[in-house]
Amino acid sequence: MKLRSALLPILLIAGFVTNSFAAHHGKPLFVQTYLKSYTAETDKLISLAEAFSDEGMEWRPAEGIRSVREAILHVAQANYGIGSRFLGKKLPEGVNPREFRNITSNSEAIALLKSSIQFVKDAIGSMDEAALAEEIKLFGQDSNRMGAAIAVGGHAYEHLGQLIAYARSSGVVPPWSQ
Repeated sequence: MKLRSALLPILLIAGFVTNSFAAHHGKPLFVQTYLKSYTAETDKLISLAEAFSDEGMEWRPAEGIRSVREAILHVAQANYGIGSRFLGKKLPEGVNPREFRNITSNSEAIALLKSSIQFVKDAIGSMDEAALAEEIKLFGQDSNRMGAAIAVGGHAYEHLGQLIAYARSSGVVPPWSQ
């Protein structure tokens, strides 16, 4: 009984500090932490994409495997797809992710990557606790919008790793390791 009464003030203070922190910064702690992490990973993804030459953007490890440009477009497509389908953000006028595979311009591919990353940041940045907890079906599985946020971040990490391997295999040094 004494342990319970001793823990109550600690739990109340912890809750107050957490809520005060979130209220002070205007966004749930998850959103703040997520955006910081997602920005760091996607900044690397963008800088690596920009490090490839036009010729290097066509590099692929083998026939039938995505080229550098195709991998970049795949990430942009997933960002818009997950953002609109699972994070509840409306696609911008004129953006059709299904048409990204037709893009052959490297500068357009990088521009789409950048705009898709901002799209995800805006979608997640606008969420409050209730929106994050909203139940959804994520690729057929029970989840919530926070789960979708984690999925889109994991997808970006996955393809950052892919592009690091592509870079190392084709002689491109990632900008942050020069």
